[in-house]
Formats: sequence, C-alpha cells, structure tokens
Amino acid sequence: MAPTSRRLVAILANPPLTDGLRTLRRVELAAELLGFTDVDTANLFALPSHATGAITELGATERGWVQARPTLATNIRSAQGVLLAYGTRAPLGEARFHFRRQVAWMTEEIANHAVPTWYVGDGPRHPSRWHRWTHRTYPAMPFAEALRNSIVEVHPSSAGAPD
Repeated sequence: MAPTSRRLVAILANPPLTDGLRTLRRVELAAELLGFTDVDTANLFALPSHATGAITELGATERGWVQARPTLATNIRSAQGVLLAYGTRAPLGEARFHFRRQVAWMTEEIANHAVPTWYVGDGPRHPSRWHRWTHRTYPAMPFAEALRNSIVEVHPSSAGAPD
C-alpha cells in the first residue's frame, strides 16, 4: 500500500528573479523531516525581486499584496501543513503596513483551516538563513539533523509579523 500523500506549503516572502533552487531544496528537506510527501510554495507578496529588501519599495502600495492572496488562500486550504519561511524582518515604510496586514490575514486563514504550522528557530526565517541559525544553535551537528531540531511547531496566532 502506497503512503498517503501529505502536502506542506512553505510561505515565502516573494518570488525570486532566479530559479530559487537552493530555497526549494531546503524547503523539500524540511518537508521530508516533517514527514510530508509533497511540497509547494506560496508568497506573501506577488511581485518578484532579487532580494526581499526590495519589497520596501515594491510593496508600498496594496497591489502586490492583494495579488498574492488567492494563491496563498488556495495553498493554505489544500495543505496538511504550513511552514512559515518569509523572513524575520518586516519591510520599511508603507510596505510595513501592508506586510503586517498581509501576515494578519494569512494567520487568520491558517487558523480558520486549523492547519499545523511550523517555522525554523525563533521565527519565520527564510530558508537562506536556516544554516546560519542551525550552525549557531547546533554547531557540531550536521545540517539536516540540526534543522530537524530547529523546526518548531507554532500556533498560527503566535507567528505574527516580525518587527
């Protein structure tokens, strides 16, 4: 009998301008460590950039935030688990206001659908920062083992928006 398919959705900040393979590989590893067979990603913000810092300028209006909601909602509703991985720093200026509203909306979606939720370490850090966290916290451990120890289940309402 084949194992039951279980899907984890990782919620990232925004689409990359590159192929994003390193991020996807790390998300796939986290999914495997959590016992998920399938993985997908969704983004808090719909407009792509080279670095999340660009969201400060790109996200000053509501446009990219609102565009991201249908995909986010669909992914949250169809997932058996959510991995928050959009980063630990909020954008600046007007984008911060929209970001916080988006995180509050997403948190409510996750709570309404009672989807188990995790992040790495002490917040929704981006997969590109996982190695830094695991190395600091578990310096003598191989990355995969340290990551397994660093994945924390959280109640969606406590995930909140980073400062």
